[in-house]
Amino acid sequence: MPASELRQVPEMVFSDTDGNDFHLAADTQGQVRLVYQMFTNCPDICGVQLAQLASVLNRPGAPPNVAVLAVTVDPSRDTPEVLRAYLDQFSDDFVGLIPDSEQQLTELQNALGALASIKIFDTTTTSAHQMASEADDHDHMEMGDMEHGDVDYDIAHDARVFAYAPNGYGYAQYPHPTRQTQFDHDLPILAGIEPDEPAEAGL
Repeated sequence: MPASELRQVPEMVFSDTDGNDFHLAADTQGQVRLVYQMFTNCPDICGVQLAQLASVLNRPGAPPNVAVLAVTVDPSRDTPEVLRAYLDQFSDDFVGLIPDSEQQLTELQNALGALASIKIFDTTTTSAHQMASEADDHDHMEMGDMEHGDVDYDIAHDARVFAYAPNGYGYAQYPHPTRQTQFDHDLPILAGIEPDEPAEAGL
């Protein structure tokens, strides 16, 4: 891939699970950033991928300057408390990040070069349209008052891990499934790229 086509780590700010601002690029300077989109209600891939990353980073010889940045694609259900509790099952070092809007999530996906996440509603439950109609019949009821369980949905999302070296350039993307040996091989190489090195250093 020519250096001119490499993407840099997005200069974006999210809320972390402590409620603080987290600068995706500035707060991870000097580190390998592994950006992964996920959600806590994910039935399969998210948990498997996070468990693999935790295993990779716990292996002897794993580079210490690696940050796993887990960005939820389901901010309406993944509150800071919910997201933190979920990530702690894998590693309390994983950084949980919450977009402040669907627009910000879309901006992140565009910056990563990721596929857009899409909500898939369960048609066997009461549809959002039906609930909206019922809300029109009850002035006191608004969409924001509805419990999350009233409408069941899954989320189709890009399951790749986007890897950025300390110099800010994204040299690798890891689809699911990727062998653990691939991470074991690549991470020390990425971690060895100095923050001030040009893009060509990782090509």
